[in-house]
Amino acid sequence: MADGKRPSPFQGLKHLINRIQWRAYAFFHRSRREPYALYEEHAPRKRARGLRPRIVTFGVALAAFTILAMIVPLRPTYSEQERRNLTEFPEFSLSALADGSYFDDISTWFADTFPLRDTFLTLQNSVERLYGIQTHTITGEVTQGDEIPEVVSNDGTGDEDSSGETVQIEDDTQTVGPEDGDTQTEDGEETADPGDAEAISNDETDAATEEEEEELVVPELDDDAEVEKLSAVLTIDNAGYEYYNFVLSYADEYTAAINSAAEQLEGISNVYSIIVPNSMGICVPEDVQEYANTSDQEAAIEYMNSCLSDQVTAIPVYHTLLKYYLEGEYLYFRTDHHWTALGAYRAYEKFAEAAGFTATPLENYTEHVYEGFLGTFYSDTNSEAMAETPDTVYAYEAPSTNNIHITNSEMTNWLYLVIANVDNSSAANKYGTFIGGDNAYSYIENPNLDDGSAIMLIKESYGNAFAPFLIENYQYVYIIDYRYISQVDSRGIKEMCEDLNIRDVLFLNTISTTRAENLIQKLAAFVG
Repeated sequence: MADGKRPSPFQGLKHLINRIQWRAYAFFHRSRREPYALYEEHAPRKRARGLRPRIVTFGVALAAFTILAMIVPLRPTYSEQERRNLTEFPEFSLSALADGSYFDDISTWFADTFPLRDTFLTLQNSVERLYGIQTHTITGEVTQGDEIPEVVSNDGTGDEDSSGETVQIEDDTQTVGPEDGDTQTEDGEETADPGDAEAISNDETDAATEEEEEELVVPELDDDAEVEKLSAVLTIDNAGYEYYNFVLSYADEYTAAINSAAEQLEGISNVYSIIVPNSMGICVPEDVQEYANTSDQEAAIEYMNSCLSDQVTAIPVYHTLLKYYLEGEYLYFRTDHHWTALGAYRAYEKFAEAAGFTATPLENYTEHVYEGFLGTFYSDTNSEAMAETPDTVYAYEAPSTNNIHITNSEMTNWLYLVIANVDNSSAANKYGTFIGGDNAYSYIENPNLDDGSAIMLIKESYGNAFAPFLIENYQYVYIIDYRYISQVDSRGIKEMCEDLNIRDVLFLNTISTTRAENLIQKLAAFVG
């Protein structure tokens, strides 16, 4: 050997054994053109195969997508999943061309209106679910709520409210607030006029409250329930729930606006307030709410009701809704943030009790059923479980009339239906069956009444399902959406109530409104 070293006898023996194994393998696999190489040195030189077909396939797919993207008529203008109008093609201007914004806007339009965008978004979400989302998975971020101040209980003990005054609240196990000439004593007991319901003592109320609170507990979830927190929506199996985080300053601004309205309307109209809990506060077990880091809606509503002045009749509906939910009633949608018409009816019964009239029995209404509703929770999460089990919208048409006069934000006036047929509407728009959706100003006239009675319902979209139940009790039902009223009417609440001879004013909003600064500002602007 050139290096002067002799090979090891073991190395030579190893090469000999390798050659014998290879020849034996080749002998028994003569029919194979390329027998498997037992050893690397015997393997044939590998050649790349199948590369050209892959390149061609990729090129064809890329060309197909390019052609699809260039077909302008296929570009959508509205997204059902995101519930918004998509970006419009920008208008040309020399200034936009000069600063480059024109081409930036074209790029935004191109990306936002890609053909079949909703289909691809659904596909993307389906793929992301394969990543392995587990029970109690947390994604996104939820704002931490403020601490909710304590309020005075019926036994006369408790803290002071934010104004420094000791306040008392009533539970919705009894009628809250008098009608017209009724008064309330300082200890919370009502003094009723002749013909009204007999006053309930504090001891009886406390006993009933304790008993009801003991029984009204949302059952724990099943062990296999899938819980997922997505941004501001909690999903449990095939249902979504909206987060509520108490903000003290906004809650005080909300109640201050209602107090201001009551002060202006003293001697003109009776003022009522209903703050509606959302489905998170009613349908989700307490331990899951604690895990989800959402504020206690019962305590928040009690606090806000305690901040209302003596001129406002607060109508708490929390325990009423919880009671009927535990009895199995369908009070909230699973795929949408609204309550159902049945949930609204239960609140209407409480309002009727407080306002001093008898609620019209539900069987007196004509029921309409619209299936296939997929609401905001579905569009937020694209949940397959929700898609497979859509909601059903039940709507109740009043016996007296189904006509409503509407003025929308474009100052268009037309005669429409209180309960409209939405069989042919998209899955996302079934809630539009109620009073034509969200419009600035509407009114309904009951042809069977001529007593001049009138109510003003001041609301956001939660009031849409509530309004139809007022028809049988008033000759005129005026519906004000404070989010849009300034676009069609410059009058404030006092002037409007005087002009329309409003007897009762009802503020009805979901609890989510009381933490939304922009909505509270719009409400305060209308109140003046």
